[in-house]
Amino acid sequence: MKITTERGTLFSTAKGNSILRWNRRGAKQLEENFDKVQIFIDNTVVRHMDAYVPKRTGILKKSVILGSKMGSGELVFIAPYAHKRYYSGNTKLKGKRGSRWFHRMWAARKDAIVREVKNYSRRLMP
Repeated sequence: MKITTERGTLFSTAKGNSILRWNRRGAKQLEENFDKVQIFIDNTVVRHMDAYVPKRTGILKKSVILGSKMGSGELVFIAPYAHKRYYSGNTKLKGKRGSRWFHRMWAARKDAIVREVKNYSRRLMP
């Protein structure tokens, strides 16, 4: 059995193994789409996490934008006191804001984030 599309070819060997071979153009497009999805994930997590980050002057919650390279999969808060605030004993300050903001946001908003990423991915990768 052999299936060929503009993105690649899927075929079975005599031993019954399935092999997928990407066309060069299709592989490059796929890699670019994965990069776009990772950027979307990073931005979505920052957007959802915003309501959980402690805010006095706003520097801490804005430091993640300056300290992170969107698309890397790593979010870095570069405010000098970020580590102390994240691990301090105040699990809640005013409203949702408080320590361990990522973990609390993820527990509350995981389903919404996953749904948004799935919808975005479907638009990019039919």
